[in-house]
Amino acid sequence: MIRDQLRESEPIAYRSIENALKNKKVAHSYLFSGEYNPLKIEAAYLLAQSIVEGKDDFACETCSTCRRIRNGSYFDVIFVDGYSSLIKKDDVDKILDEFSRTSLEASGKKVYILANINNSSAKVLNMILKFMEEPSSSNTYGIFITDHKEDLLPTIVSRCQEIPFLTRDFSFLIGKYEEKGFDHVDAYLLSAILHGFDPDLDLNDPHYLNAKEYVYRTIDDLDDKKHLPLLFYKEFYTVFRDRDDFRKCVDRYLSIMIRMIDDALQGVRVGDKEYDGCLDKIAAHDAGKLLDIFVRAKDKVAMNAERKLVFDAVSYEIISYI
Repeated sequence: MIRDQLRESEPIAYRSIENALKNKKVAHSYLFSGEYNPLKIEAAYLLAQSIVEGKDDFACETCSTCRRIRNGSYFDVIFVDGYSSLIKKDDVDKILDEFSRTSLEASGKKVYILANINNSSAKVLNMILKFMEEPSSSNTYGIFITDHKEDLLPTIVSRCQEIPFLTRDFSFLIGKYEEKGFDHVDAYLLSAILHGFDPDLDLNDPHYLNAKEYVYRTIDDLDDKKHLPLLFYKEFYTVFRDRDDFRKCVDRYLSIMIRMIDDALQGVRVGDKEYDGCLDKIAAHDAGKLLDIFVRAKDKVAMNAERKLVFDAVSYEIISYI
């Protein structure tokens, strides 16, 4: 259970949340800070579950309400993933609209979670700040997750109860994916690119499997870069006809690629011949330049740039500069 993992890995965060619950002093705005750690998202869901349950302790994590909150089907808890894409005005407008209405759930408590709040424009941050200052009701709670507190508006930080996270523990996520049946490499990648555990993810998820395949093939083509445009044009673009499916595949592809390039730069080894071989191929090229190319590509995708144009630019830059 997440409660047990939090107690073991993040005792300061655990005690801070536990004391607030037991003493009935839950703040209306929390800031989960510290280096990137997927446990922050899991802890945010746990706090949301605990607020909704309204007991003097952590939520059970197993009842129907807790499961609905975690899988995104509980109407009065809204999660916005700023790790996967830019937090937009529309995302905040949705919170404002939904939370201005009468609660649809029995508890009457509403919680919004903004992961990687830094990935927002100044305009959006000011909208969030205004909502914090003028919440729709006393039963509204906000949980913000940041990996770089120093870059946030000081006025947002000052209005939050800060909960520091001190470690970067991925092991519990890897274990959960392995329990679900994924092999170690897939569990390792999924824990890194999804920033949490997706209980509904299937072993045969086509978006992940195709993205991983094309990442490996892209890395193979670094030794003969002229094949990259053909890989993108003739195969990658035709994997999914549906626009939303193509978007998901592209997002997975970029996340996996960035993770593997970063692993190559850090000298990581996971004990898998194929994966570690790909890292060696990356390291044999200008890995720093490759990381820059793909991070900029992900930023463009987050800004809703046309994905095919983004990949045209990626292939051109690799051929020209790597």
